[in-house]
Amino acid sequence: QLLREVRDNSLYQTSSGTAFMAGFNEFYYSFSPTISDWERQSPVFRDMVRISLTPMLSTLSILNHANIDSESAILGYGIAIILLNSVIYMVAPAMVLLVIKNKIKSR
Repeated sequence: QLLREVRDNSLYQTSSGTAFMAGFNEFYYSFSPTISDWERQSPVFRDMVRISLTPMLSTLSILNHANIDSESAILGYGIAIILLNSVIYMVAPAMVLLVIKNKIKSR
């Protein structure tokens, strides 16, 4: 429901958001049927997907509270959310792995 609200109330209100959704939908529907099949077959996999998507959903909820009234506003928020998700999904895990690696090395 959150994703529908963000899509309908924020993204589809601008041409940039609409263009983003067109590209995203093409990408998403290229693999989502397979992921859905795997989720139906494995409750553990389904839970892993839910847990992994929670941070992204939280960051996207920002758009429901933002005052987006222009193309530049949606682009600014979009870039900020992409950067925030990059930190959450790539930088933070990389830093954790480096700390673990250094602790193992120092033993």
